[in-house]
Amino acid sequence: MDLDLLLQLVKNGVVLGLLYGLFAYGLSLIMAATGIFHLAHGLALVATAYSFWWLFAAAGLGALVATVLSLAVGGVVGVGVELLVYRPLRRAGAGHMAQLVASLSVLTLGQSLLELGFGSDAKAVPPTAFLDWTVAVGPLVIRSWDLLVLAASVVVFVALYVLQTRTPVGLSFRAVGDNAMRAETLGIRIQRTYLWVFLVGSVVAAMPGVLLAVQTPTRPSMGFELLVMAVIALVIGGVGSMPGALLGGIVIGLVESVAAFRLPTEWAHLVLFALLFVFLVARPHGLTRATVRHA
Repeated sequence: MDLDLLLQLVKNGVVLGLLYGLFAYGLSLIMAATGIFHLAHGLALVATAYSFWWLFAAAGLGALVATVLSLAVGGVVGVGVELLVYRPLRRAGAGHMAQLVASLSVLTLGQSLLELGFGSDAKAVPPTAFLDWTVAVGPLVIRSWDLLVLAASVVVFVALYVLQTRTPVGLSFRAVGDNAMRAETLGIRIQRTYLWVFLVGSVVAAMPGVLLAVQTPTRPSMGFELLVMAVIALVIGGVGSMPGALLGGIVIGLVESVAAFRLPTEWAHLVLFALLFVFLVARPHGLTRATVRHA
């Protein structure tokens, strides 16, 4: 029945949207605190996905150990970009355009190195009994992967809310993002805060990397592809807004999935970019308003 199919597409869209929202949330966190449009964010995701595939499928480590180590790889990538790229650029007085170009260069170079090291063929995690589990709830088919995405989203969003509202580190993110010079006069160490921001934001980006690695074959280009979706999510939800990242992710997940209900599959991206154009023209601040300073 058409209604059953529509409900299934809506469920798929919400799950996909949560995945996009997770990735966009990490990007938004970094942008809100540093003002940097961190395109190399995609490298943290794809490096994590390859790390999980290698640790779990090739090295034979358990799923939990492989996940923890892979998330650490994503965090190291983010911190490395801050230390080796953005910090020297700030010391040299480079503007945000130079940082943007450098970030894009890091993403491109990183993906090329991964392709050189692992090859251009997609790397798939072997199927496991747990990941093949499904249950029917009325007309909906719920997969174990759907529940993994939902659980990861809830844990990450709750943890980040607590971090940013109840801990000195999280409060320093907000203070630096609002006014870095004033935050420094209050005793907040800006450079250390930047390291924490990139570590946390990149680990958040690494989570979708693990979730994608167990569901779809890992490819060098997947970091850039998810980055495009994250940028669309932020434009729709509101650049620099934490709730906006989640809301924008769910919106584009639903649009991408439900568009296939009446349109050919290849039209989904056309609808998505048409929606992006509408928001850019009619509501450039997105569904939620937030401001992002430039570093």
